[in-house]
Amino acid sequence: MIQKIGAANLINAAGVFNKNNTVKSTVNYATSPAFTGNYNAVDIAKAYQGMYGIQTAKTVSFGQSLSEAFSELTTQMKTCTDERGEKGEDVGSQVDVTGIVRKFAKELPSEYDAIKTNINIDPKQSKSSPIIARTQIKKMPFDFIMYQMAVRPPEDAGTRRSDNLKQLISIFQKPSSDKTAQNAYVLNTKGNLMAVIEDGDNVLLTNAGEIKTKASRGHLYAHAIQRGNTFKPFKQPVMPEAPIRTESVSDKPVDPNNNGTEIVIGMEENRFVPEIIKSIEDFIEKIDKGEIVLGEFHPQEGAKNLQLAMLAGGFGSRAEYTNASSSGIMHGEKNGAQSTKGVFRTATGLTPMETTFVSLHNAGLLNCSKGQLKIGGNIKFYLNKSGVNKGNGGFTVDLYNKMQRSGRKYLAIFPNDSMSRMTNATRRMFEIMEQGNTAIAMIAKEVKSDDAKGNFGIMKLGAGDEILEFKEKPKQIPAGYEKDGKCLTNTFQFSVSKEAFEALSVIEPFFPAGKGKEPRDWSKTYIPILMALTQKSDINEIAKDITKVVGEVSDKTAFMNAVTSAKAILGNQKIVAVPTDEPWADCGTLNALYHTTMQIASGDFKLEDFERRHVLNSINTETGLIASTPEQKKFIEDNYSIKGEVMAVPKAVKVYPYVVNNYLKKGLITVNEKDK
Repeated sequence: MIQKIGAANLINAAGVFNKNNTVKSTVNYATSPAFTGNYNAVDIAKAYQGMYGIQTAKTVSFGQSLSEAFSELTTQMKTCTDERGEKGEDVGSQVDVTGIVRKFAKELPSEYDAIKTNINIDPKQSKSSPIIARTQIKKMPFDFIMYQMAVRPPEDAGTRRSDNLKQLISIFQKPSSDKTAQNAYVLNTKGNLMAVIEDGDNVLLTNAGEIKTKASRGHLYAHAIQRGNTFKPFKQPVMPEAPIRTESVSDKPVDPNNNGTEIVIGMEENRFVPEIIKSIEDFIEKIDKGEIVLGEFHPQEGAKNLQLAMLAGGFGSRAEYTNASSSGIMHGEKNGAQSTKGVFRTATGLTPMETTFVSLHNAGLLNCSKGQLKIGGNIKFYLNKSGVNKGNGGFTVDLYNKMQRSGRKYLAIFPNDSMSRMTNATRRMFEIMEQGNTAIAMIAKEVKSDDAKGNFGIMKLGAGDEILEFKEKPKQIPAGYEKDGKCLTNTFQFSVSKEAFEALSVIEPFFPAGKGKEPRDWSKTYIPILMALTQKSDINEIAKDITKVVGEVSDKTAFMNAVTSAKAILGNQKIVAVPTDEPWADCGTLNALYHTTMQIASGDFKLEDFERRHVLNSINTETGLIASTPEQKKFIEDNYSIKGEVMAVPKAVKVYPYVVNNYLKKGLITVNEKDK
């Protein structure tokens, strides 16, 4: 039964007044709720205004107390957990809009009744300037319920002006008890919102578009606005003058002594391991069936000196969230981690991992030709089950030590959460390492300074492109790093010499011990140590810099001997950058993958013939729809009206552990179980 709450009830229940009968006002506006409706309850409005320091407030009938209602709305932003049940980063939070609509529909009896509150959607921002989403749920005409989140810049968080909106997500839905109907969500990626509709095996996402069900499909409408992002029809991807290749030109026998190198896929236990392996199996199958046709493989001389490694499935905190999304996209587990085939496929039909494979093939390093790319051949798996060294640095060292390769002089490391066509830069990186005087060669991409802040490691270069200084994800760009509003960023595609690994092993005993996420990260620890060893000649100065990373050491004599030894091992090797303007995009979060997909559809990304064909058949250049397949595109266009940028991906498919067990039985997965 709906109960009307009066001022006295509110005062008694919430304790609005202090003992001296003065109004209690202790809640900061940036985190306080507001409450509006069509009812004239001046006393409640004044009491609530005094308690929360807001300018206006009215009331509406409720079947529960106001405090419970606001608490319900404010806590709807749930943070995803990973498959081990651990809390993920804030980039994985989501709101179950359909659930809220169903729950609050009866509590809003009249049109335009509303509950409003403010949600801090990026808790890592400073308390003085949080990123606030002004959130409301409102009864609309024709029985629709609107859920809305409006994001303003921090300096305008306490205002009500709509002209300063950073983002606005509005979802209109009629409440339904049918759990098989379309479900709506709002995703939050570090303060950036995205509207999501899940419909059977299809998931539609947008932060700058409209998604509306056609009459026969249901009653759901999502509208998203992002400041500075006005949709323009996609460019028609240019077709090559020559016919698209449909048969591989790499069927001829390959010289077994000069057939490129191997790649090791590094995975962590319970982090999408079956999905990653299944994704690679599918990629190989498509190549062997002729669905993916690459150019002829031209192997680099000396590739036997190289070993490739790709870190996949949770070693970087952001790689996991290429897979994070709403509960519906996750494999049916509310607040669970995304479990699709490794990562989402882009408009090209490839995952970011497979895109890197193509670049490595074109660079003459990894043979992905028909019949040549094989698990157990030039693809190997390394699985960390140790419970330690979860950071990318420590894990890579373990992988390097366990996965021995005859003749190997250096290891090239790639992430699974970026899209790149940096073929020339990859080839140059290889050539630099072959010269033998480089500890690390790092591919660097120029990006806008605003994009780099808090997201990427940036660098300052000297003569010969030596990296003189390196800052990991700074919130502000330091002096000397920026030129014309841009700076060079670390793409996490780099090669490390065997001497650099040996030097790190000498310093390793002085790192702090412990389990969990250890301080063994390339950007934060290993690179600063190697920079000190390669740039400075004074052992005392080098030791001082390394101490800043590892902390104070107890045995200083042993430590100084280790620093001297590490310096001697490296000799005159330097750390250099390989600048490039070739296409590259970070896909470490779902929002980043979304924007990369838009780049691909807009013709701003270099494509292979087979990718271009897939893009042409899977996008609508007029409406802005980008689907994963032509079949998905048809389903969506038959059932939805689309306007603006909308990405569609398949709902996650759970891949079961038998995929892993088969390879374990065959001995094709190297497992690290130390310290178990």
